[in-house]
Amino acid sequence: MRSIAAASDANHPRLVELDALRGLAALAVALYHFTAEYSDLYGHSVPLWGEVRFGKFGVQLFFAISGFVILMSLERIERAREFVLSRAARLYPAYWTAVVLTFMVVSLFGLPDREFSLQTALVNLTMFHELLRVPHVDTVYWTLTIELSFYLLMFMLAYARALPRIIPIFIVLVALQTLAELAFQAKGMPFVARLASRPHLQFFALGVLAFKQSRGQVSVPSALALVGVCFAHEALVGSIAPLPVFGVVLVLTYALSHGALRWLTWRPLLFMGFISYSFYLVHQNIGYVIIRRLEAAGWRPEAAIAVAFAVGFLLATLITYRVEQPALRGYRQWRRKAQARAAVSPHVA
Repeated sequence: MRSIAAASDANHPRLVELDALRGLAALAVALYHFTAEYSDLYGHSVPLWGEVRFGKFGVQLFFAISGFVILMSLERIERAREFVLSRAARLYPAYWTAVVLTFMVVSLFGLPDREFSLQTALVNLTMFHELLRVPHVDTVYWTLTIELSFYLLMFMLAYARALPRIIPIFIVLVALQTLAELAFQAKGMPFVARLASRPHLQFFALGVLAFKQSRGQVSVPSALALVGVCFAHEALVGSIAPLPVFGVVLVLTYALSHGALRWLTWRPLLFMGFISYSFYLVHQNIGYVIIRRLEAAGWRPEAAIAVAFAVGFLLATLITYRVEQPALRGYRQWRRKAQARAAVSPHVA
């Protein structure tokens, strides 16, 4: 793999467009939860002015962004194991905080069908609870299992030094996923077919492709082949998102790879992207508790939703600045010290 010096942040500066897209995706998902999904689950006290049902597909954009960011991160590290440690430092502290907060709020104030035991909450802390068939403390955690699966795949490719061939590898993987789903559907095994589609590789692949295009490291035929197999998956098999969603994500990732989203520099949107991970983790069930309480007290649904957003922003900001960022700084300091010791030890010997 490339060394840190060869792929430094100085050579590849942070793309603010990524934060902007994260912010848009987080807002879309939250609007869906607070309007359409809440209506389906509990029903608002009076009809809303409008529901944002398309917002649920913000997760597909999250997957594509992860494809871009994870490949970019892997090209900046020297050893594959550093990827595991950096991802753990990035994900777990904020996640643990969110699990504890959500469990406490729901346990104290109640939320029908979303109240779980302390044992369930403790297993959730592993982030592998879905694999153990333990329910989510907050249902938004379902995407984390998929993200972890993608991280594992990318770690294996990095460890095998296969990243230079990642585009043809993803062409094969998405094609195999599509064929497997079609085969299981033909055999009357829809559950296994859905299981085969669970990795959502077609959306991660768009992000991977966008990163390689942004570096000028992919040929036009290879790019078209990857887009082709991803489109074939959506057209022939489908997924939890309708086909137009694939088109929107494709356009956004293509624009990202060609620097066409640099106009997305509105500070509130960039800040939303900065806190988006923490916001995503804490907004749903805590927001539902707030909406139920306020609507029961006679508030209009729109006002209750505004308060739920405000509380989500506040909690996410606190978690980002007091938990997530300090954890990342601590990890980076530890890594620098470890690298310094490793550089000195041969001379000492």
